[in-house]
Amino acid sequence: MSDTTKRRFEAAMGLAFLALMSVALFLPGQPPKAQDSIETITAVLLNRRLAFLVGSYVAGLAAMAYLWFLGGVRDYLRARGADGLGVAACAGGVFAITVMLLGMAMFSGVAFVAARLGDPPLVRALTDTGNIVIETSKFGFAVFVLAVSSSGCEPGALPRWLVRLGIASVVLMLVSAVALFLDHGVFQFGGLIDLGGAVPVLVWIGGLSVVMLRSAR
Repeated sequence: MSDTTKRRFEAAMGLAFLALMSVALFLPGQPPKAQDSIETITAVLLNRRLAFLVGSYVAGLAAMAYLWFLGGVRDYLRARGADGLGVAACAGGVFAITVMLLGMAMFSGVAFVAARLGDPPLVRALTDTGNIVIETSKFGFAVFVLAVSSSGCEPGALPRWLVRLGIASVVLMLVSAVALFLDHGVFQFGGLIDLGGAVPVLVWIGGLSVVMLRSAR
């Protein structure tokens, strides 16, 4: 594999991650909200059992693409002498995808068998914990995006618009993470702010992938 092909493949992994993780997250449909009753949550887990299980498998594929992409980002910045925060970026990225998979696994775990056993407290505890763990992944993504954006301030490393988008997306993501201590309203788990806070980061990752692809050419 030539160096150009290698760099293109690494950059394309970012787009593959976006596609696969989007399928994994949206396959089960609208996620349960914090204020939903245990009856509603149980019904969702039972009715969409297969979607949760398949979604976890697809999320595993997405994680493979994302980890490969992280290595490509490190190489991209290093080639431009802008990898001073490369370790922080990789650490944040690995933390983020790890806890996201763990949170999704909790939903799949309770949907696998526990949801139909008639134990509401157990189902409630696992789904709430799953939501909290997934929400915690935002802090890891924030470190990743902020570290790469800061490194991208070096001349010729990243376009200014991508750096600005990265910083703005970190702010929005951290604001949306208040879902960790709110159980109702638009800021709750599964609410408008919670879900919308992750969109700019996904757009940023897609933008970074495109920039790396264009550079590889």
